[in-house]
Amino acid sequence: MMMREPLRAWTLGVVMLAVLCGLPNTALAGLYKYEGPDGSVLVTTQRRDDLKLIEVIEGDDPPARRSSSSSRSASKRSARISKRKERFARYIEQAKEARDKHKAGKGVKEAYMDPDLLRGEAAFDDIIREASEAYGVPFAFIKAVIRIESSFNPKAISYAGAQGLMQLMPFTSKSLGVRDPFDPRQNIFGGAKLLKQLSDRYNGDINLILSAYNAGTGNVAKYRGIPFPTVRQYVADIYKWYKIYQSREQASAQAGQGS
Repeated sequence: MMMREPLRAWTLGVVMLAVLCGLPNTALAGLYKYEGPDGSVLVTTQRRDDLKLIEVIEGDDPPARRSSSSSRSASKRSARISKRKERFARYIEQAKEARDKHKAGKGVKEAYMDPDLLRGEAAFDDIIREASEAYGVPFAFIKAVIRIESSFNPKAISYAGAQGLMQLMPFTSKSLGVRDPFDPRQNIFGGAKLLKQLSDRYNGDINLILSAYNAGTGNVAKYRGIPFPTVRQYVADIYKWYKIYQSREQASAQAGQGS
């Protein structure tokens, strides 16, 4: 493909030079871009039925024919976006059903007067510490993920249908053995397990671990690293809070030793 770029630029230059040198006005009725049998690109003022039309650069053809390749690309993008929206809609519906089930199991009073929501970021420290010891993932790291993912709201649902404190997708919860993603203990243990799996996969590289947690392993492989600007910011935010919680832990440990 890279070898064809000079040919495309050269051909277009020849045509435009011919136009500037005074081709008859009838020749300007259309300017067409074709793809040859060998994949080369030809720009010409003549209609060629024996070649594949890529684009009508100038002429009276209807808009639909001006860029058939662009139209196909736009159609494919639209189809992908539509499928993604449908998939997210299903995930959100699943998440809401799971949350309703959780509320029914806990009872109306506890569901709507949740004491965990009133205790802030320290509410789940004991569970986080247990999960940290169980999977060998730093306490401060798990807590930083929870802060950015859900702001310590155990009933959170994202626009994509991610659930609970560590924002596990329904299919992820299932693969991790999480039956109730809105139960803080199950969710934190599931999220810590996932972080451990990603840590093993990426040899402890925090950038890749968090990128995969947020955008999926497929995107990390496709882009060979942090895939999108939003993910880059996500990684930076979690790393910032990881260092904050780590410093607090160290200060608390030092204070305990001093007493």
